[in-house]
Amino acid sequence: MLEIHQAGNLVKQFEALRKGGKKERDILLRAETIMTRLQQNPLDEKAECRRTYNGEFRLKDCRKYSLSCGFRLIGLKRENRLIFTYIGSHDDCQRWIENNRSCLDAIESVPLSPDFVGRAAGQESDNEAVHQATHHFSEDEYETQLMEQVDEHLLREVFPAFARESV
Repeated sequence: MLEIHQAGNLVKQFEALRKGGKKERDILLRAETIMTRLQQNPLDEKAECRRTYNGEFRLKDCRKYSLSCGFRLIGLKRENRLIFTYIGSHDDCQRWIENNRSCLDAIESVPLSPDFVGRAAGQESDNEAVHQATHHFSEDEYETQLMEQVDEHLLREVFPAFARESV
């Protein structure tokens, strides 16, 4: 069975996000939710659906999870462990991978503590912002932002054949 682990530096990154604003706390909640779901059930489809499928093939057994606002959570599958190693913006994650590529096979990690599940679940029940972040978990914010920029003029320009047929 797959064990869920975290690298030592991830705790510090979580603390930095916890001290940030609402956006950072929402990102942190999404990361903790993914980790909790995978700890409870390593084959959880809701957690897996947040995976990105761009660039993982550049690094052996790498899993990147999309959190929102361009943030990613990086996990590396090593033997029977899934080790969460880094959380940050897309560019920061790419930089981290490039800077650590040579030593990624020897990452030291510790299993997620049993209270990690309880801690994440307790935060969800206490905070309305957390509930909203979980509620919007399945939305693809990038597509939403793109759709806000699409208007009828742009659609007619991109699809002129359809525009002529509707006139």
